[in-house]
Amino acid sequence: MEERSEITLVVADDHPIFLQGVHALVATDPSMRIVASCSRGDEALQEIMALNPTVAILDLSMPGLDGLSAVALLRQEGNLTPVVILTTHDDPLLVERARSCGANAYLFKHHAMTDLLEVVRSVADGSSCLTTPIVDEQEMPLPKTLTERECEVVRLVACGMNNSFIGDTLGISSKTVDNHRTKIMKKLKVHSTAELVRYAVKVGLA
Repeated sequence: MEERSEITLVVADDHPIFLQGVHALVATDPSMRIVASCSRGDEALQEIMALNPTVAILDLSMPGLDGLSAVALLRQEGNLTPVVILTTHDDPLLVERARSCGANAYLFKHHAMTDLLEVVRSVADGSSCLTTPIVDEQEMPLPKTLTERECEVVRLVACGMNNSFIGDTLGISSKTVDNHRTKIMKKLKVHSTAELVRYAVKVGLA
């Protein structure tokens, strides 16, 4: 039988006790090894790009850069490292955002100590552990309601990008991005970023 290759990991979480717990858990599996750990999303991004681990495990909320934004930036750079997002938030919209940003799994922290190693093996083998969330079936306007530029803005918003990053990506000012968002939300009759993300996923813009 062919021996399974070692699974290398980059782990990022800004809660030291939880991070220690992940280290202890991974140490119980001889087929896995943590090659870098940190507490900031921007540091995690650098480590993943430099070390090219088998899998990255990222907390959703971290200083510097949140986990979903880190995934989106990785994918923009063409980096396909499988990413497991860890969170305490049981929110279907966040699962939608995780999928649209390119994450491979979304795991609640209270399940991490029992399910994390299995999830890591699954994404390392090319599987996705993102379940299909329940989406509001209320009829929404189709993308033709929006201009091409507005669709680009919606796509980037759905990936968790802020106005400054969207402006840099599209070559426009943050103020112009804010104006686009205001017009988009008025056209779609939505009142929050969460509703805008829901729209993007439902109509295939994310």
